[in-house]
Amino acid sequence: MVKKFFQCLSLLVVLSLAIFGTAAAKSNAEITNIKAYDINDEILRIEISLDGNVKLEDVQAKITGSMLTISMDRTTPGRISKLSGTKIQTEKLIKKITVKETAIGHTKIRVSFKAMLEDEAYKMSVQPANRSEKQPAQVIIDVTKNELKTEPDKKVPEEKQKFKVGDKVIVLDAGHGGSDTGAVGPHGLTEKEVTLAVALKTEKILKNAGMKVVMTRKTDIDVASPNASNSVELQARLDKAPPQANLFISIHCNAFSNPNSHGMETYYSNANSGGQRLAQLLNEELAKHGKLFNRGVKAANFYVIKRANCPASLIELGFITNTAEEELLADEHYQNILAGAIANAVKRYFMN
Repeated sequence: MVKKFFQCLSLLVVLSLAIFGTAAAKSNAEITNIKAYDINDEILRIEISLDGNVKLEDVQAKITGSMLTISMDRTTPGRISKLSGTKIQTEKLIKKITVKETAIGHTKIRVSFKAMLEDEAYKMSVQPANRSEKQPAQVIIDVTKNELKTEPDKKVPEEKQKFKVGDKVIVLDAGHGGSDTGAVGPHGLTEKEVTLAVALKTEKILKNAGMKVVMTRKTDIDVASPNASNSVELQARLDKAPPQANLFISIHCNAFSNPNSHGMETYYSNANSGGQRLAQLLNEELAKHGKLFNRGVKAANFYVIKRANCPASLIELGFITNTAEEELLADEHYQNILAGAIANAVKRYFMN
């Protein structure tokens, strides 16, 4: 009798957990559809439909380069995480939409545009469900098209810089670009986006410090031409360096098939005089400020650092294929930290 009582009690506990567990899961709204389309010539709309209501304070959006990241609390991605319910009707502007549950009840949506976005390029609102009109709850994001830096593949006229004797001239090479995305992270972040964002931020810091900066690219372009051979593209980057260049820094993100691979590292070539010291200083500053696992300073014969006519180093900011590091590399604040670390290393190079 006692045994039967405990069996019944155990069954009741299991049923209660199942019922309350289901109710708890239902407290999170499931994303059922994502649609992107043009409202008119000025506005691009992204509609995120849900099977339950969410509040505006549960939704945050952030722009990093050409990536719009939407973080949503009290939600689950459901089958939408496989993109089965995503409709992109404006392929001229949007490249990819990815959805992932990053924690229980927290969903992250990344919209990858084909052009860079300004910081205030969007307006966001939440629309509750309307049962009488069979309208689901929606998060609506309107992106202003004229805030998009469109035609990324179009090469802009280069500024011809004049250098004086004694000018410190730094060449910043944002790795990849244009037809070459470089490595791609699990959430769709591309290496070419990160390298350009960090290079542009570094350029600003160095210019404010009174140095001259030459960029191998300032937009999302192929430096040589679309789909050029690897050696032609890399040589075109070296050709951007003027004879007076003091340093050449090539910025990259690492990648590996094992998603647990992590950390940053810097490279120099034994064929490049002064490159080892530059790589060491860059490594020290990135380790100190970026605080990622330090994989060290290594010798390699990468094309741009081997053939540069001034001290050169190639840096790997982190593993874009590592989910945690991809998250950091996409963050504008962290990009500023990396840019500051690179600039500090450059300043230290000229101090002694």
